[in-house]
Amino acid sequence: MLIGQYEHTLDSKGRLTLPSEYGSELIAGVVLTRGMEDCLYLFPTEEFERLSGRLREQSLTDSRARKLRRWLFPQAHAAEPDRQRRVLVPQWLRDAAGIGDKVLIAGMDNYVELWNPETWRNQDQALRAELNDADFFASLNV
Repeated sequence: MLIGQYEHTLDSKGRLTLPSEYGSELIAGVVLTRGMEDCLYLFPTEEFERLSGRLREQSLTDSRARKLRRWLFPQAHAAEPDRQRRVLVPQWLRDAAGIGDKVLIAGMDNYVELWNPETWRNQDQALRAELNDADFFASLNV
């Protein structure tokens, strides 16, 4: 599982050192792409391939599936972590998420979200406010 949150600094080349706790799950390769709510998604390659397969099964006539493809795939960047667990976060992706030299890394079980730390704090505050509604998650049946 990819869990927990960490704040790291990008190096001068735009590389992010992945948390050592994620090493075994990400060492085979990752795919970075645009996420929702102004973050980036970082998937283990195998997980991104599963997502791709599910999208491939959707009809080309489904406009929602086409839009999701347009959102995820053109911006995607595949990478293999080096020996120091670093991966390049391309400038175009950093720009899309408003990420400067600091990155908040948030484990989401089977993928990771990369955030501008200030944006993350704002999202977290908004989530806390929503959670005051006892029925907020009821429809998920978790």
